[in-house]
Amino acid sequence: MSRCARDLRAPGSARGSLRRLGGVGAPRMLAAAALLAASCARPPSERSDGSVGAIAALVDEESAPAIGAPTALSPADARPAADARPPAEQRSPPASSAWTAGEARVARALQRSPLRALRLTGKLADGRFEATLSLSAPAEGAAPREVKVKLAPAQKKAPLAFRRPLAFYRMARALGAHVVPAAAARRIGIGELAALIGREPNARKLLRRLAVMNDGTVDALVLAPAPGPPGPRWLSPRRRSVRFDDAPELDVWARWARSPSPVRGERTVILRDYLEVLVLDYLAGNGLRKEIVIDVHAGALSLEANASAFPLHVKAHELDRQLERLVEAARFPRALRDALARFGPEEAAAALRPGGIEEELVPPRALVELEERRQALLSLIAAKLADRGEDAVLSL
Repeated sequence: MSRCARDLRAPGSARGSLRRLGGVGAPRMLAAAALLAASCARPPSERSDGSVGAIAALVDEESAPAIGAPTALSPADARPAADARPPAEQRSPPASSAWTAGEARVARALQRSPLRALRLTGKLADGRFEATLSLSAPAEGAAPREVKVKLAPAQKKAPLAFRRPLAFYRMARALGAHVVPAAAARRIGIGELAALIGREPNARKLLRRLAVMNDGTVDALVLAPAPGPPGPRWLSPRRRSVRFDDAPELDVWARWARSPSPVRGERTVILRDYLEVLVLDYLAGNGLRKEIVIDVHAGALSLEANASAFPLHVKAHELDRQLERLVEAARFPRALRDALARFGPEEAAAALRPGGIEEELVPPRALVELEERRQALLSLIAAKLADRGEDAVLSL
């Protein structure tokens, strides 16, 4: 075992303190752990992360391009891989007004585009539908484009549950993150829902469980099928899920993040997305992440199940996975660090409480904890910058 591994596992170490404090007091310990983690990011000769080839062998061949299975390394390959997404989905800085406007157009499409059909998916208690949405015609005289989206009407047992995944998306959008599909809330008349459901028995049973407002409408969360604007990723998604706790892909991505420089087989887009996942879940107190979706065609990651974000109480140790991987990371996207620096209390309130207390998506306590975690992440990154320099750390 290396010196770094012994230090981080020691009972009195910063890592040990992080484990004891868990998700509640951990923000106060991240800065203390940062310098130790930064020194451990350096690759001493005695340290070994295992064989990447052995890990990659556990991954099926179809998904290998999506996670960047190791290949022979040429001098040109030693540089960070170019962004593999189509031009329309190339990453732009979080402050880009064009990117923000594009996301706003997607949200409006989810809110206002006509619904054509609903099909119940999963268990009746879950109350989730696959909905056919007719987007506006792309050109005059052209037929509307139909896409499949997810729709979850509010139920009596949890009439405000839709607000938490909506808040997660709005936070991701404010930070310029590209791993969360667009989400929007829309009100649908109970009569329209009944007509769209048709005579399907189980779906009609669900109508009696919905939280119907005084005006006869039901709040519903509508989720895009993939991140980004309507396009190939929406129309023909090709994805597969991996478990967040024990999938071999997570070990590969963590190894990339720990390395101070690009490693063999590294995929820059996947690495950026992986770090976005850790940061977003940590900020939202979401320690119950079960899976991450790999978009095979786009070579990118997607977070499609976000109902566990912004819980009322974060239990001890729920954020251990995110904390450990963030402390160990040696490189971060510059745009993400800059977005974190701009995302202060006022910006968070504007994103998560757009209409004040009447329209708040999260309780006030969640905003306070979000700010604590944001400051902790900035302190962590600042410590790494002081240790290794800005160009080395903010190289993604």
